Formats: sequence, structure tokens, C-alpha cells
Amino acid sequence: MAVATRGVLVIYTGGTIGSKPRDPDPDSPQVVVPWKDLEKGHPELRTLKDSGLRIECEEIEPLDSCNVGPKEWQQIAGIIERKYAEFDGFVILHGTDTMVYTASALSFMLRELAKPVILTGAQRSALVDVRNDASQNFITAILLAAPAFSKIPAVPEVCIYFGGKLLRGNRTVKRDTAGYDAYESPNLAPLGEVGDRIAIHETRVRPMPGAGRLFNVRKTLDTNVTSVLIYPGIQQTDLAQRQLEGLAARPSARPDALKAAIVMAYGSGNIPTLWPEWLESFRTARNNGMVVAAVSQCKRGAVELGIYETSSLLLELGFVAASDITLEAALCKLMVLLGEEDLSQDEVEELYQRASAGEQSTSVFLTKYPVKPGVVRQSAGQTGSVRIPGRPIEGGWQPSQVEGALLRFRGAKLSSMKRPPVLFSVYLNLERAEDASKDHPGFAGQFKKEPSTKNDQIILFDVTRVLTALVKPGDRASFTVILDTEGTEFSWNSVELAIISKEVTG
Repeated sequence: MAVATRGVLVIYTGGTIGSKPRDPDPDSPQVVVPWKDLEKGHPELRTLKDSGLRIECEEIEPLDSCNVGPKEWQQIAGIIERKYAEFDGFVILHGTDTMVYTASALSFMLRELAKPVILTGAQRSALVDVRNDASQNFITAILLAAPAFSKIPAVPEVCIYFGGKLLRGNRTVKRDTAGYDAYESPNLAPLGEVGDRIAIHETRVRPMPGAGRLFNVRKTLDTNVTSVLIYPGIQQTDLAQRQLEGLAARPSARPDALKAAIVMAYGSGNIPTLWPEWLESFRTARNNGMVVAAVSQCKRGAVELGIYETSSLLLELGFVAASDITLEAALCKLMVLLGEEDLSQDEVEELYQRASAGEQSTSVFLTKYPVKPGVVRQSAGQTGSVRIPGRPIEGGWQPSQVEGALLRFRGAKLSSMKRPPVLFSVYLNLERAEDASKDHPGFAGQFKKEPSTKNDQIILFDVTRVLTALVKPGDRASFTVILDTEGTEFSWNSVELAIISKEVTG
């Protein structure tokens, strides 16, 4: 007999929404009750069932949410995988303290998701007080997870519904320990809002997977990830070094080794820069196999490394960034990526910078050119230029969505006998040197750069205009860089093209 596909599966993990005082004394400690008791406390469920909506439940061991972690994420993902074909959507009842972590982790574990997965909970249980937020959160989550029954657009994402707002789970942070609107997504407007009706903002919702794309689950996680909080004075201690130094003694190939550190930096990605030994601890960690990522301590805005030369130091130290990703999402994303044993460190770093589940506003697509360290000089009778041989350009970006295309020379030095600045001319797909002119369609512009003998700088050239006009993903692109200032010398260690593309939703 065919299995009915209309309905919602509730996955019950515990939390305040399912708690009541252990004893008749209302002030006694609260305990999580079994599903059958929670169901009795929500008579609205019977009304929905009588209206034809199938609602079933699977329980995992009820826990306070501070005890929910990777083991429970794997259990939840396994239940959804096993029951995926049987239900229109899923509701996860969860405590509020770690709900954001669970939502973030599931967003990366559930691949090619085409059904709603809605997490919700409560600040006050309906089993405790008639004045509560549990009933509205629970019943609305059920309706969101059953779009055909509710006659609303489907939201094929892992979301948090709480206090009248439907939020993308991996963009959400908890902002209040007691308020009924406890969550917000600072860098993304709500996917839906609920008052007397349910309003889904379809242009903000991620599209359904493409034809032929099959739902699949990644359940292997590597939790050897830590965070490092930057604050004034930490650079004058060895606290960060001690967090990272174990890597040298325990190579990253070992299962118990620290695999990644997320540095909570100031603003758009800044840390103290006047203490060389402090900075070198991050470079050493990265060189020894650790992924070193930067997130912002600010709720709003993005970390931008290498967009401007003043922010390029962290790139040279080996840091990576994922735009405006939250700390919670960054931790969970790395746990999932590091759990894929076939990924190299470079691949983890590149995938971390790309949006995979709508967790960040932009993606960075890197094309690394196989160019050896080199040096060019411009002097009387000698033209200083370098041609970067063409390679297919990485990424799934669209020209209209590109915010920046940056040709970056890492480990660069620039010296000049002339008064600064030094002038460079840069060309895309210049076939013959004699064709170099401002009229060439691939002329990206003339750039002014300040000389520097430091070997930890990045010299970058913004080639956005010509690249988006002449190149699409997969096309080969070469670059020719010409020194226009006599008496100058330019050297580098490696070359890459970074394309920063806006994340596209509906």
C-alpha cells in the first residue's frame, strides 16, 4: 500500500517547550515530559488532525538543549533521512540555548533539501502557564512544515520559527534570554512573518533543488574546532598561542588533533598587528595543517580579507573568511567540511568561503594560477612585464552578481628608485605585447601602488569590469601585468584570481 505523503513529522528533543515542574510545587525544578504528555497539553494538534493533517512524532532522548550536540544532530539527520519520503515537512522541538547550532549544523548536513525543516521551542511552556509562547510557536511551525495543507509557498530550508518570524536557521542568532522574540538574523531579513496570516517572502527563500538532484545526508562530523576571541591585550599574552600550539605536537592527520580555529576579530576582520610573534602563531598553525578562519564580533556586516590592501595581512598569514557568516554557523560548517575525509586542507578552505546553504551573503571563488615565484624589473631599455598563463575560471557565479574580481599577487614586494606611486597596466587575455593599449578590450586599467619591501603583503588589481564583460565561469583567462614606472622591481610568490559573488536566492 502506498505511503501517504501528506503530513508532518515532529522530532521531539526536549527543551522548555516540553517541560513542567517535577512536583506539584510550581517552583520545583522543571523536567521534560514524554511526547504523549506534551501532545495532551496542546489540544490544537487534535483540531489539525481532525482537519485531515497527519501529525506523527519521533522522540530522541529528551534533553536540556545545553546538552544537545553533534550526536543528537546525527540522530535528527538520520530520522529525516529515513522518513524523508513519508512527510511533507519536519518540525524539530528544541530548547532555545543551542537551537541556532542545531539549525546551522542541519543546514549543512541535509543536502539538496526540498522540504521544510522547522525548528521551534518556547521561552515558557504551555504545560506551565496559559500565558505562554509555546502554543503559537508549535502550531505555526506545524503549518509552515505542511505548505500544501496551509496553502502557503514551501520553504525548502532549515529554518527557525519563533515569535512571529521565520528565519533562515544558519543566519540566526539568539539575542534574548527571556523575550518571546528571542531570535534575529542580523544580515538577512525574515523569510516569513506571521500575524493573522502566514506571509512567506518568496524572493528571500532558496530555490528548490534542480531537476534530478537527490536529497542526501552528511552525518560524519569532526568536532576538533575551537574559537579564539580577540580582545585588547590578548596579543601580549600567550593565550592564543597555547590554544594553537598543540597542533605542532599533534599533526592534523591525527583524529584528535585540532583541525580549525575560528578567530573572532574586530570589525571587518582586524586583529592587533604590532606583535610579530603573535601574528606568526597563526601562520604557523595554518602551515601545520589547521584551517584558520575569521568571523566578525559585530552582529551586522561582513569580514573582508584582501578586498583592500590594508586588510590583506590576514590573508598572507593564511586566514580565510566567509563574508557575514555567524560564529555558530562557521563552527558547524567547518565540522561538516572537516568530516569529509577526502577533502584536503586547501579544499576545506576554498569550500568554507563559498555559500552552500545560504549561510552568507557572498561567496569567494578562487582560481589559483600555477605560476612560480618570480620577479620583473622596469629599467631603461628593458620592459618589465609578466604574463599569467590562462586557466579556466572557477565558480558558479553570474556576471551580474559579481561584486569584485581581484587579481592577487601574494608574498609580493615592490621597490622603486622613483618617487611613489608605481604605475602598473593590467590586461585580460592580451595575446601580443604589441597590442597593449588603452583601446584593447581587455585593458583593465592603470593602477597606482605604493612601494614596499615587506614580504607579507598582497598586491591586488581590480579587474572586475573587464572580467565580467569578457569571461564567464569555465572560460580561460590570462593576465598581463606591465610595470609603467622606470626603475622599479616587482616580485611575488603566488598568483590567484578571487571572484566575490553575491548569493542569489529566489
